[in-house]
Amino acid sequence: DEVRPVAEALNELLARLRSSLDRERAFLADAAHELRTPLTALDLQAQAVVAAGEDHREAALADLRAGVARVARLVEQLLAIAREQHGAAAAPAPLELDELVRRTVAEFVPLAEAAGIDLGIESAEAVRVAGDADALRRLLGNLLDNAVRYTPAGGRVDVAVGREAGAPSRVVVTVTDSGPGIPPEERERVFARFHRIAGTAGTGSGLGLALVRSIAGRHGGEVVLEDGPGGRGLRALLRLPAIPPP
Repeated sequence: DEVRPVAEALNELLARLRSSLDRERAFLADAAHELRTPLTALDLQAQAVVAAGEDHREAALADLRAGVARVARLVEQLLAIAREQHGAAAAPAPLELDELVRRTVAEFVPLAEAAGIDLGIESAEAVRVAGDADALRRLLGNLLDNAVRYTPAGGRVDVAVGREAGAPSRVVVTVTDSGPGIPPEERERVFARFHRIAGTAGTGSGLGLALVRSIAGRHGGEVVLEDGPGGRGLRALLRLPAIPPP
């Protein structure tokens, strides 16, 4: 009877350790699988640069640079997911969420303009949250990257931040685009790591929304996907607990 609690505690500890190791193995296997294809593509693009004549070398180099950027993006996302899994994050601190949203949107304006997309802030109420500024910037950046990446030229992406109607203790950030949207039956699956919707154009890693959900959950919040206005496009809603002004 005296030893039983110790044995049960050890069994629970070993079960948690086994679960953690299983997750690590699955993550490493997924990462290795996802890196294999873009690295092979880089090798082929490098060979194409070597074999290209003067007339085609610039185009081959452009393809190679784009391939390097895709691999760098994938590695960055993998490292961010690993940091989230291991809890290697900064301690939460009060921050002005509206200012963070403005700065993050400004970073994506050149990318949106180059793609012929109208990106802007509809409204920005002064709101504060307690959080990790770098992680929240990464979260917002992933939402904006998805919106700009999948919105066709001539489309628009609108961002808003403020207190949630009927729930003043929560703030909400919305990112609304005029792209193709996501079918309702896929909206939960897209938060799984490495999941991509079949037939979707684009070069995403399948990690962005998994990272978004992880960061939002760590901050006591949630991310919901729904139809855009009039049933067109996609609206992503990030809800976070608010803190009072100083």
